[in-house]
Amino acid sequence: MRSGSLLPTTRCGHAACDPKGAWMARELRVLHQDERGVRRTRPAERMADVPLTERGAVWKPSRHPSQRSIVTWWWAATSRRLVGCRSLDRLSTAMLLDFHPHVVDFSAWSAQLLWRERGRQRQLVPDFFVRTAAGQTLVVACPPQTGPSERFERQLAVLREACQQAGWQLAAPRLPGAVALANLRWVSRRRHPRYGDAEVEAALARSFARPRPLLEGVEACTVPRLLALPRLYHMLWHRRLGVDWSVPLSPGTLVGPLDAGESGAMRRPFTVEQS
Repeated sequence: MRSGSLLPTTRCGHAACDPKGAWMARELRVLHQDERGVRRTRPAERMADVPLTERGAVWKPSRHPSQRSIVTWWWAATSRRLVGCRSLDRLSTAMLLDFHPHVVDFSAWSAQLLWRERGRQRQLVPDFFVRTAAGQTLVVACPPQTGPSERFERQLAVLREACQQAGWQLAAPRLPGAVALANLRWVSRRRHPRYGDAEVEAALARSFARPRPLLEGVEACTVPRLLALPRLYHMLWHRRLGVDWSVPLSPGTLVGPLDAGESGAMRRPFTVEQS
């Protein structure tokens, strides 16, 4: 996304700051779709009641030859909708949001922040909007693959002001280690409801009532392996059974009842800024 400088401005088009010296965006507005799919623009302070996670995209990335990021889509089991991702890191973040038990809905590109600077309109599209089980709206901002930059810090300043005005909360992703991500990607292939089967899952739950090696438990459940394995992965995705995600999945991986000792990044895939 090419949004130019992100220094906030005053009514006359010049950059402005509050009495404490922090940059602030003036006349900050939000472009979004209403319930009928019509594009609307509202002041940020009037966005608290707009369910952005349920609204369609108002922006889509156009890939420039000089950019190395890969635009793709994540099918979310949480909402049964596609969620756009502007890079592979964001795809991993979408997967973790989908896996999080307290995320009830999330979307990408469903709002665009707008303001004017030096006579020109500036814009910024947050990566994800998330609705939690507690009813909170989170704005998840993913840093560049090369790490935080001055430009990204200016983007965060605008997002913080938007969150303050709209009653949202700003969050940053927390990716687990490479092994845990690889395991979750493998299991996520069976996240779709078509892999659910109450009878097979009941047999697997009985077989893994205590922790035991994956293949041993599958063989003991008396269900054919090719039928049982996809259902086992479906149960792991939905947290009906648990594993140590930091250990590569293999026939000897211990599987059992969901363990409260699950790694922090798997249980909390983002950190929320405290206002």
